Amino acid sequence: MTLFEEKIGVDQRFESYLQRWGLRGDPFKLELQSIDMFVPVQEDDLRKLKWVLTQGKLGVLTGGLGTGKTTLCEFLVASLREESLTAPEPSKSIVPVFIHGAAYKSMDEVLRAIMLALEMDADRDRASMFEVLRRWPSEHSERLVIVVDDIHESRVNVKDIGEFLRVLVDIPNITILINGEPKRMELFLEKVPALRDRVQVKVEIKPMGRENLRKLLDLRLKNAGCDNGSVLLTEKGFEMVYRVSKGVPRRALKLASNALRYAAMVDTPIDAKAVKKGNRLSFFRRSPPL
Repeated sequence: MTLFEEKIGVDQRFESYLQRWGLRGDPFKLELQSIDMFVPVQEDDLRKLKWVLTQGKLGVLTGGLGTGKTTLCEFLVASLREESLTAPEPSKSIVPVFIHGAAYKSMDEVLRAIMLALEMDADRDRASMFEVLRRWPSEHSERLVIVVDDIHESRVNVKDIGEFLRVLVDIPNITILINGEPKRMELFLEKVPALRDRVQVKVEIKPMGRENLRKLLDLRLKNAGCDNGSVLLTEKGFEMVYRVSKGVPRRALKLASNALRYAAMVDTPIDAKAVKKGNRLSFFRRSPPL
């Protein structure tokens, strides 16, 4: 029991509702519990990204807010780690590093983040840390993959971080994948033409269609222990989630999570009313402003 539950108590009505439906918890929470809960909707694009990470040099992933760029990168990193564990020889192994662009405001911080992810000494100057990366192909047989999430959110000077990545791309056995929103990524690359010219694969994630969004929500329910997810999340309830979210995964999960709590309160399946009431939606709120 957590400290909050000890002091405030457990929401017994919600917990009882979850148990009746066989759920171990909220199946729609944003955190990705395992790579099995990710629904690939663009298999060809996934293969392109996988290729650039294992054999190429530079890939770019774009998509609007909430479309799943970070989730997709985490999925790829987890897959690479899993495959490296069973690689027949070190030269076939990959060491993936995942860093958040928005977390850093200097090149020193970026380099320290990479060193820490590699479990190396980060208490050194910039030149020494960069030398570790420069000497990577001569001291390690594994390929190094560096994934930078939301590159344009970094507070590091654009040209500095762009040139840094360009240099890394030119080092053998090092691959870079950067992601961000389409327009902001385009502006970022325009400021670093030497990096833009080295892009081998560019993939844009778009909102999910009705079928894939349903698949995502059903998979979330199944992984949380619900064997009759299509009964819990009714067709009309799903249609309301899809219509309001417009296929954006993060938005859909938030809508479904709020609807789940309302449904527990009134003890009904997740229907259209639960989606509207749980998210305080009305016709006027869904309509664009005049």
